[in-house]
Amino acid sequence: MSDNSVLLVQLQEQREFLLKSLRDLEQEHKFGDLDDQDFESLRKDYVSRTALVIKQIESFNADKQVPQQEPKQKSFRRSAITTLVVLVFASLAGWFVAAQSGQRLSGDSLAGSIEDSTASILSRARATNFVDPKAAIELYTEVLAIDPDNVEALTYRAWLLALISRNAGDEVKQLAFSSASNDLKRAIALDSEYPDAHCFLGITLFRLAGDPQGAKEQLTICSAKNPPAEVKGFVDSIVAEVDAALQE
Repeated sequence: MSDNSVLLVQLQEQREFLLKSLRDLEQEHKFGDLDDQDFESLRKDYVSRTALVIKQIESFNADKQVPQQEPKQKSFRRSAITTLVVLVFASLAGWFVAAQSGQRLSGDSLAGSIEDSTASILSRARATNFVDPKAAIELYTEVLAIDPDNVEALTYRAWLLALISRNAGDEVKQLAFSSASNDLKRAIALDSEYPDAHCFLGITLFRLAGDPQGAKEQLTICSAKNPPAEVKGFVDSIVAEVDAALQE
């Protein structure tokens, strides 16, 4: 076995170990074996280490491709998945939010400046939602750096992460689900009457976690809260699939 092959195997083994450690950590926290502070500290450490390993694997695999004949679609997909890795881990670990939040001067006025800043950035994010998801996610993250409790930014950053992760590998998809579902649940906790978060959590539970029962519960709440027409369109397109999965 060549040195490069040995390195790849080692990276893959390290990735599996870290992913398992993250799953175990979540279980320990769920059952009360870890308090919130220790959980967040350990999770961020595991997330940052896993991010580095997955990026190394992605780069390693990319270097092995023959670029001359690579189809544009395949090249775009690989680039999108690499971008997704960065976005997922930035979201999970809160690196960008932590860095940006430290830039606010101590004398800044919060009330007016937050409202003005977030309104402007949210407007730009809405305009790029499905034109350039990566740019939109970064804009929503900027909003959350200013206003961590912004329900719209939490909801739509999560939704875009879920959307672009559907064609990723299982490990990235799993972490995208963790990030997206955490943001959506936080949005719901902040404003349970906001239908979009319920709608997108239902779709995310079904598409990324294979949980039709959980999806049905959220989609039912979503429909009862009269979501916007464009969001309702996403929901209507998946309800039949969820119902069929529940009957199996």
